[in-house]
Amino acid sequence: MNLRTLSVLLLLACPLAAGANQAASKQSELDALKKRLQALEQDFRNKQATRKEAVDELRESERAISAAVRQLRQLESEQQRSQGELLSLKQQSDAVAARIRDQQAHLAEALKGVYLRGQGDALKLFLNGGDPNQTARDMRYLAHLSRAQHQLIDALRADLARLDALQRQVAQQSDALRQLQAAREAEQKKLQAERQSREQVLQKLSAEIRQQQRQIATLKRDEQNLTLLVERLNRVMAQQAARARAAQQAKQAKQKEAGAARPRAPVAVNTETPVPFRSDQPFSRLKGSLRLPVAGELVNRFGAPRENGGVSWRGLFIRAAQGAPVKAIAAGQVVFAEWLRGFGNLIIVDHGESYMSLYSNNESLYKQVGDRVQPGDTLAAVGNSGGQPDTGLYFEMRHQSRPINPLEWVK
Repeated sequence: MNLRTLSVLLLLACPLAAGANQAASKQSELDALKKRLQALEQDFRNKQATRKEAVDELRESERAISAAVRQLRQLESEQQRSQGELLSLKQQSDAVAARIRDQQAHLAEALKGVYLRGQGDALKLFLNGGDPNQTARDMRYLAHLSRAQHQLIDALRADLARLDALQRQVAQQSDALRQLQAAREAEQKKLQAERQSREQVLQKLSAEIRQQQRQIATLKRDEQNLTLLVERLNRVMAQQAARARAAQQAKQAKQKEAGAARPRAPVAVNTETPVPFRSDQPFSRLKGSLRLPVAGELVNRFGAPRENGGVSWRGLFIRAAQGAPVKAIAAGQVVFAEWLRGFGNLIIVDHGESYMSLYSNNESLYKQVGDRVQPGDTLAAVGNSGGQPDTGLYFEMRHQSRPINPLEWVK
């Protein structure tokens, strides 16, 4: 017997005495543990999402820091270029100052020569009554010297003005560079502080996530152990019920023979079978819109006691003609398709969300494990395999391994 067959046997071995105190207590404990585990896993997913947001924020901070560092580097390059300009301006300033000193020296020398020659006053030369030719030559020299003095004075004034402008330009550019660098450094410090803060948040979230991962692992182990205990209790109760049924075997055999001689009166008749349809909705949204898998007579009600005693009906037996098509009630995947004691040729379809549909006592199975099926697909042919006295289909629906009433899901 393979693992899938064993899992189906465990699935079908539902509690026959659900009111037993121990089984009910353990099942309640298991349900509470599952809820706690679900809550913890949801919180874990929320923290992972928060951690992702923190990582995104940290990434943005690091990008901003990278941009700030890049701007500082550009600023340093600009500063080096500006320093070169400042050096050039200072050199120009020094050159102007040197030229001013030369001009001042030339002017002083010229004035000194005039003074020594005693020719500082043109009117005086004219009134001395000397040689007219010499007087004319001296007058021309004085005029030439006067023009040169004026030119030197004008050049000196211009150089002094340029020197003052250069010095102001040097001071302004130096102040601008200092202010810009100070602002960039302050911005970088601010970004570094934000980065450290986000890293601390990220480290805290990572620690909490690791702790929750350990808690989830521990709870899952506890859930597995408790599930195994519940399954063992269910098997024990099933064995007790089997022994009770064995004690009445003779009586049941007679009732069975009588029942075979007199076909059970139907409680209802089904005339509609599944038809193909497309739906993106989950299976749980299809409640009230499905159809029974085969047309025929319903000879029992869900939850009613069986005629031969023992457990109550956990599904529906639909009496139908030999070979009639058995159709899938909804889309899903075949997870079991083989003969099983008590059920004959059995096929089970998983519809997702822990919902399954079971089709048993078939004459032949048309689908295999792993096949995807759509609503209205033919799964099998009606028969009476597994020791069933009547020809028909035994049909069950289950959610989380528990039988549910199929009639609540059909139109």
